[in-house]
Amino acid sequence: MCVAACMKINAHVRHFAPRVKTRPTVFTPTRQSFFLERPPSLSLLTRTTPHVRRSFSGDTPDLPRQFSSMSAKLPMRTPATACPALSLRPTARIATSLALAAFSASAAFAVSFDWHGLTGSFDSTLSAGGIYRLQAPNPEFYGLANGGQQNSVNADDGNLNYPKGWASQVFKGTHDLELRYNNFGAFVRGTYFYDVENKDADRARTPLSDDALDRVGSDAQWLDMYVRGQFEIAGRSLDLRFGRQVLSLGESTFIPNGINVINPVDVSRLRVPGSELREALLPVNMLKAAVGLTDTISLEAFWLLEFRRTEIDPAGTYFSSNDFATRGGRNVYLAFGALSDQQPLGGIPRDLDHEGNNYTQYGANLKLSVPALADTEFGLFFANYHSRLPVISAVTPTGSINTNLTGPLTAVFMRAGLDSTTAAAQAAGLFQIIVLAQTNPGALTSGQISTLNAPQSQAAIAGARQIALLTAAATGRYFIEYPENIRMLGLSFNTSLDSLGIAWQGEVSYKHGVPLQVDDVELLFATLSALDTTGGTNFGASNQLGNYRGQYRAYVPGFKREDVWSVQSTMTKVFGPMLRANQLTVLGEVGAIYVPDLPSQNTLRFDGAGTFTGGSQAMMNSAGFSTVPATPTAAFPDGLSWGYQLLARLDYNNLFSGVNLAPSVAFTHDVRGNTPLPLGNFIEDRKSLNVAAEFTWQNAWSLEFRYVNFFGGGRYNLLADRDYASTTVKYSF
Repeated sequence: MCVAACMKINAHVRHFAPRVKTRPTVFTPTRQSFFLERPPSLSLLTRTTPHVRRSFSGDTPDLPRQFSSMSAKLPMRTPATACPALSLRPTARIATSLALAAFSASAAFAVSFDWHGLTGSFDSTLSAGGIYRLQAPNPEFYGLANGGQQNSVNADDGNLNYPKGWASQVFKGTHDLELRYNNFGAFVRGTYFYDVENKDADRARTPLSDDALDRVGSDAQWLDMYVRGQFEIAGRSLDLRFGRQVLSLGESTFIPNGINVINPVDVSRLRVPGSELREALLPVNMLKAAVGLTDTISLEAFWLLEFRRTEIDPAGTYFSSNDFATRGGRNVYLAFGALSDQQPLGGIPRDLDHEGNNYTQYGANLKLSVPALADTEFGLFFANYHSRLPVISAVTPTGSINTNLTGPLTAVFMRAGLDSTTAAAQAAGLFQIIVLAQTNPGALTSGQISTLNAPQSQAAIAGARQIALLTAAATGRYFIEYPENIRMLGLSFNTSLDSLGIAWQGEVSYKHGVPLQVDDVELLFATLSALDTTGGTNFGASNQLGNYRGQYRAYVPGFKREDVWSVQSTMTKVFGPMLRANQLTVLGEVGAIYVPDLPSQNTLRFDGAGTFTGGSQAMMNSAGFSTVPATPTAAFPDGLSWGYQLLARLDYNNLFSGVNLAPSVAFTHDVRGNTPLPLGNFIEDRKSLNVAAEFTWQNAWSLEFRYVNFFGGGRYNLLADRDYASTTVKYSF
């Protein structure tokens, strides 16, 4: 008997009536994660189903198509060879019957075959849909130089690229192939899409880069691709898997950055209308072994063979709120919104990304089911992994500011309308006067003094010095890196409060050495402090990262490692018939992020969403930006941040002519505190409302309408003006 596979059902299946458990449509690194906002169409639960507990970490989330967008915690079909004999408790038999009844109609649509003992199935899902922006960009959320009110042009390309109207019109397909032969099997998944709006239409401001178009325009790629085998050792079942696969850990439903740290997410795929979780989770090459130690204890170990990063929204795409640290981002611009990112000066170029090592990620988890505690399942987790979320670091410029202002003055005069010859002559003459004033002021004639003090000359000199500064700054570099060797310990539980008819789950995790992003203004000023040798700048004054004066080509780390605690708890209750519906499902989850040793802001400020200027007015003044207001203290990250999410869904079965209707409403609220980036779970007082209605027919066709509203959080909620409506039609076979 295959103990490990049977434990999946014996110990982990529960969904008879009062103990029904639900899972969300999407994976949840969907809150602000390093300039990342919640995803749109799949940001909240749109489908619920009786919860099937997974064995060990859970299979790749590849349920039959109409259920495949539920949760990473729901395994697909257990291969026929996984458990040739079932020995179930009565309640488990009931649960299994309900599950088979729910899935049987859809399974008939799959293409199945059996050839000399080799069995297999081929499942497909095709869909078409669109996203429609409901309001024009709000000036509060784009840069001063672009006609807005924001002290940055580094976060507005996505906003300005999409006026009110269509933001996406996409067709996509996903196909799954599963093969089984005796105790061996293989699984392959591929997906593709073509978005007419993003691929073929012109953008309002900035053309999308090739990197961005690969994410939102069109693409085809393989996802899962692994082989598996089951063996019996000393009477116990051993399950081995090798290849690109998804490993799901912990019990979180919505809130990210808990125990589930192994697989990164392609956030752009979550944005696609009609997208499913299986299309957004990025499988990772790994070797995984799972064994049932006893009837109630299971052990799983894994070793990752490659590093893959979370793919946040590319620069210039609709949901992007960062123009420089994502795919397609090439420069970070200075001057706090006063200089346009459409001109060459003012930018610090991006260097090559630094990704993690391929072979030093590993871990294990132990599961214990306790029948005496209503079959409560406890999990203990350990992992050594690399950050999937990016942090920004920098390299100081290659040399000091060029004090010869002839070239910069020529550029200033040419901008004023002079031809190149005249501009060069006037620049040479004015610079000669400047040098004389610095070396031998007594030799200046009255005419030279008048020329030097003329308002036009002073303005030209100021402009030339700014050009010289920006030219020197452009020899510096910033780059994205993914620090290695974060260590995680986690504890989870999953149970039912039978007297209340509530399913309850939760987890707590401790991570050692999590890289947290230092305020990016502090980082850039520290980088440019290498230029302070000329006396014309003072970027190093009041800088919390120190003064790099005269240190050229020096590495400036943009992160500090901290220990981070994450706590989450979820409750689900299914009510009987009401409001003429067959059932009502209500789910609530609360979560918190705690950084116990986060330094005070007087010592070191960390980066938060929308903190586009420095946190110290003295630092801004000394760097020459006295007219730019510092960011308020309350906007920067806190040691403790928390929030909650609520969902309610009604199910109307056979509403008419075999059509089912499932309306749902979801609400999120970040109650208190700002989570440091790149985690970014919570932004104080940020909220969202998600209303949807889904029609399904014959478990093959579905039609969904959705409205999403982002609000609260003030100017730090960078998606507050990007409300949208979407619709999707989908066919599974």
